[in-house]
Amino acid sequence: MKFTLQSILYPLMLAAVVGCATQPKFDSVYTRLETPILKAGSAIPKPQEDVILTVSGKIGATNDGQKIIMDIPTIESVGLVEYTVQDPFEKEEHTFKGVLMKDLLELWQVPPEASVLGVLALNDFQVDVPIHLVRDYPVIFALQQDDEYMTPDYRGPAMLVFPYNDYKFELGTDSYWVWQIKNITVKE
Repeated sequence: MKFTLQSILYPLMLAAVVGCATQPKFDSVYTRLETPILKAGSAIPKPQEDVILTVSGKIGATNDGQKIIMDIPTIESVGLVEYTVQDPFEKEEHTFKGVLMKDLLELWQVPPEASVLGVLALNDFQVDVPIHLVRDYPVIFALQQDDEYMTPDYRGPAMLVFPYNDYKFELGTDSYWVWQIKNITVKE
């Protein structure tokens, strides 16, 4: 059987086009609830309420020495979004509200060469999240579940939520659904 370049490339190109067609548009997955106040290039104000997040590492913006500290109102000023998703741990749908991780990365001025987010939880659970997942998909830094702010005794103050209803993710992505987030370190 003789193979030509066309007989090999045509099925590959067709598969790529069909594969891309099944992915929804980034902004069709969530509903924007508030217009962003803080955007890339904005000065990040010092928190007026309790600090819930510290960001360090390869960042171009700071508001406390070499790091960023943020409270809930500051995070929400990046622009609240929401979506409903099947929770892989509770096996039921929940509506989460928070901000797009992509928008936070832009605010923090994370350089393109950064590849990992070291996420640390209040209980000292730590996981390295590949940064391409939060840049390429509408992953949210969720502060609310079903219209209630999450408390530290139940997932709070924040968690990463992936849009499982709209995208197929690689095996093991469940481990990136980190809750009780207190610290993010941007790494190369």
